[in-house]
Amino acid sequence: MSSEPKEFTPDPYVRKESVPPEVLRSGLSRRGMLKALGLLGSVGTLTGTAGAAWAQSGTGTNTAGLKTAGTNAAPVKYALPAGFKGDITDIKHVVVLVQENRAFDHYFGALPGVRGFNDKQALRFQNGADVFSQPNGSSFVKPTRVTTVAGTTTGLDHSYSGGLGAWNSGRYNNWIGAKGAPTMQYLTGEEIPWQWSLASAYTICDNWHCSVMGPTTPNRLYHWTGTSNGVTGNGGESDGNRTWQTYPEALQNAGVSWRIYVDNTNNGSSWVGDYTDSPIRGFSAFTTSGSTATDLANRADPVKNAPGTGLVWRAGSAPYASTGTPNNDSDANLNGVLKDFIAACQPAAANPLPQVSWIVAPYSWSEHPSANPEHGAHFSNRVIQTLQGNPDLWKSTLLIMTFDENDGYFDHVLPPYAEPGTPGEYSGSTPIGYGARVPAILVSPWTRGGWVSGETFDHTSIIQFLEKWTTAQGTPALSTTITDWRRGISGDLTSSMDFANPIFDTPSLPDTDALVQIARAGGTISTQVPAADKWDGGTLRHRPLSFHPHGSFVEDRNSGTVSAKLSLVGGPKGKTVSLQAFPDKYAAFSNTPYTVSAAKSASHNWDASSRDGKYAFSVYGPDGFVRSHAGTVLPAGQNNAGVPRVDVDLVSGAEPVVKITLRNDGLQPVHYALAANDYLGGTRSIWVHPGSSESINWPTSEGYYDVILTADTGTGWQHRYAGRVAQLSA
Repeated sequence: MSSEPKEFTPDPYVRKESVPPEVLRSGLSRRGMLKALGLLGSVGTLTGTAGAAWAQSGTGTNTAGLKTAGTNAAPVKYALPAGFKGDITDIKHVVVLVQENRAFDHYFGALPGVRGFNDKQALRFQNGADVFSQPNGSSFVKPTRVTTVAGTTTGLDHSYSGGLGAWNSGRYNNWIGAKGAPTMQYLTGEEIPWQWSLASAYTICDNWHCSVMGPTTPNRLYHWTGTSNGVTGNGGESDGNRTWQTYPEALQNAGVSWRIYVDNTNNGSSWVGDYTDSPIRGFSAFTTSGSTATDLANRADPVKNAPGTGLVWRAGSAPYASTGTPNNDSDANLNGVLKDFIAACQPAAANPLPQVSWIVAPYSWSEHPSANPEHGAHFSNRVIQTLQGNPDLWKSTLLIMTFDENDGYFDHVLPPYAEPGTPGEYSGSTPIGYGARVPAILVSPWTRGGWVSGETFDHTSIIQFLEKWTTAQGTPALSTTITDWRRGISGDLTSSMDFANPIFDTPSLPDTDALVQIARAGGTISTQVPAADKWDGGTLRHRPLSFHPHGSFVEDRNSGTVSAKLSLVGGPKGKTVSLQAFPDKYAAFSNTPYTVSAAKSASHNWDASSRDGKYAFSVYGPDGFVRSHAGTVLPAGQNNAGVPRVDVDLVSGAEPVVKITLRNDGLQPVHYALAANDYLGGTRSIWVHPGSSESINWPTSEGYYDVILTADTGTGWQHRYAGRVAQLSA
């Protein structure tokens, strides 16, 4: 989040004219390949405030010489088109593309402006290291850049048991033991320029988690049905034995048109088929190929199979002739795989794009390790170009792009998890999810302009958005399978969109045809690349939220106990957040979960009387929320020294601030030192006389704050407050 690099400084983009020969292993470097293709232009200086990521205002050139759109310049104001209301009903089509197996930090940890490798609010271990220093025996492993030309990486363990192993009962310190050192590999804009450019042009969600700490199938079940119904592993994608309601059935029952665009050619090629990524075909409502009574009934039902309207037809798309789709990465293959979708997006199409569409890519187009990101970019870019090629369609369409799971790749943000016993959220004694963060980008006129959305989402957020949207349209399609706990934790995506101010222009993105040529060539460069120039401070903007968690410190000197009173202020009805408490000293490292709402607060209690009066613990939450408290409880009546006490209030408004009231309950003056650990505020030095108090307003940046307070009482008193002040409604 911060523009100041921390101890570990990733090189988000190598801004060099050339790579020294000694770093070349074999073949051409990526830069050499770009130069050979005639794509490498002069490298300009990336200036800060107007440029998002590595794009300047206007049409600029990134360091790879690929043209990109200015993404964070002042947006052009458009008048609403005729018939638009400036609300969610202006959306007429939702298209969903879920790719394969990439973690957020793996793709975007180095992207400026997101909660990535410069996250100063990240979990810290008891040895003082942060979560980026993953233990490996007596040493540790930090994030390591991968510099293969095509950005390919090897698939790692991504089983449910492996996910639980990395999570390690919430300690989040066993990624190396569970996944191996390659888990720490990440890519930058040098390797994935199209993905970085797209994220900088639209809205990237930097707190979107996969739903399960496991592989593809259970996560895609959550994506299509709102639950995995206890499934935590792969399998059963085609057996037709699953019977709970899918969300497509809810749409069908509500009269909302939908369709899954999928290549049904199953000839063993990685360039066709669906890589078993459409688990809908494993549900009895859609099976037709077997000999069960359900299969026979489905196959014989003309209504279910009617082109353009039938339940089975919509779920399976139209089978492609095996001889009609080449088994390679040619445009003929790409156009064949997407032919029904491309046809549906044309004006006066025979089977026009429905209200809700899902697109399922074949393996080699899906970005799955070891399939490369360049081919995935080419596939996704064709989807976007197809939508934007019909302006009337584009102005009313939302494209949701995300990934089903993180493979085995590291992500540093603590995933939410429910208290033991929460209905529907545990598999035996272990939580089903959430899993690690995955990339998610919202592409539409309502998400244009270079934004970050920090609200917590998971795959059920797509269904929750569709529920809200179809309800607003007067045809509510409601899911019956999402748990109450998950509905509270995950938002419905609407905080990521600005319906009143759509931006209809389209950015100029890197040429994916050229990127595919690079991928075909397959050259590599050493990981020992020159250190990157530091970024100039340009960053993405952050969508406001209507709620914020808070934590207040309470000390009971009579009992020798202290507490963090945890609460939530604002937000829509039923909104909750997941907070997690860790001891920093004096107790074994562990994670205690709390779910708080506006109606239900929580208290993390610490018995200092059994620890010589000492306490040290931290509470972490979404969007940079941290409360850290350390010190010594003085017995009641022992007031000869200064006794510090602090009250903190989060004050919303046009310029949100953190009101800090410093108190002294003792008989000697207390000297407080305040220092910004991140964002604004600088340093302050304040004396508080006995029995007195002093108040200050601590500044924020887009509502974000991070301040550390210390007192010179000799008791180790240090308290930290970090998070974001919400834009609360009046």
